[in-house]
Amino acid sequence: MPVDDRFHLRPYRDGDEAAILELFARSFPHAPRASEHFGWKYRASPYGSGRISLAFDRERLVGHYAGYPVPFRVDGRDVLAHQIGDTMTDPSVRHIGRGPSSILGRTALDFYSRFCDGAVAFNFGFNVANIQKFSLRFLRSHRVEPVCYRLLDLTVRPLKPMRRVEKALSGYQIEIVRHVDTEWDELFARVRRHYEFCVRRDAQWVRWRYLESPDQRYAVVAVRKWSRLVGWIVYTIRGDSLIWGDALFHPDLPDAPSVMLRHVVPPLHVNRVEGWFPARPRWFDAVLQELGFVMQPEPQDLSLMCVPFMMHDAVDRMRSSLYYTMGDGDLF
Repeated sequence: MPVDDRFHLRPYRDGDEAAILELFARSFPHAPRASEHFGWKYRASPYGSGRISLAFDRERLVGHYAGYPVPFRVDGRDVLAHQIGDTMTDPSVRHIGRGPSSILGRTALDFYSRFCDGAVAFNFGFNVANIQKFSLRFLRSHRVEPVCYRLLDLTVRPLKPMRRVEKALSGYQIEIVRHVDTEWDELFARVRRHYEFCVRRDAQWVRWRYLESPDQRYAVVAVRKWSRLVGWIVYTIRGDSLIWGDALFHPDLPDAPSVMLRHVVPPLHVNRVEGWFPARPRWFDAVLQELGFVMQPEPQDLSLMCVPFMMHDAVDRMRSSLYYTMGDGDLF
């Protein structure tokens, strides 16, 4: 790779936040980022912090490539991966170099060598088409599959609210939660063998990813059967859509997702329920189809991408058994 002494690369240091947020504002002027979000994602995560490579010219920050650690459970073992997000270069340097010699390419490969090789199972992300092409050609990335987007059109298939007596006889109780505890760890321990490959959806994950998020309001809703936690969902409202961002249910109670949605959705007066859910595991795919969810092309043409590191078969395993939701990425 040609050396260009106008630029140097180094890892994140305390105090770099101001320059990073300025670069974000120059790169994405339609969606500036707050310092609280940066601190939550890259400094306060319980899974690891400061996983950022930076490129500078002689005057200012011009490149940024970052990932935040995500805990996965794969066939009974815990592994750590990186969700790659907030990749950006200053508009003034995007013409410099090509592929691996570009500022983005150099910053990404620096991130790989500092934080990934011999350290994590894989990197992953949900990318639009132009970034996919660059990643496939120059950054050792693989396209796992188009994002599995599902839509429930409530104008065609409305959800019938549950009557109070029906809910009482069913034994289900539903509540919005603002705190999670070991009960959520116990649920994940009971169901994890039914999700061969997924994010470790325990109390720590729900707490950090949703309840502590500083700039997005999420509703975290639990469902219990005779007072025992058997599932949960996370959602937010955008326009006339309920965005169903996450879910975990026990497969022995296939009616629980229907009970949950029939309780949550009708009072919100939305027209659609949208989410990302692959056809894995099969029992949950069957539940979603029964509810009326239809698989459609993802509106932004997003695909799930993966760069394997210590888990060499990560791409094949994702295709065969990965369960993911919108909340596994940073677009929710």
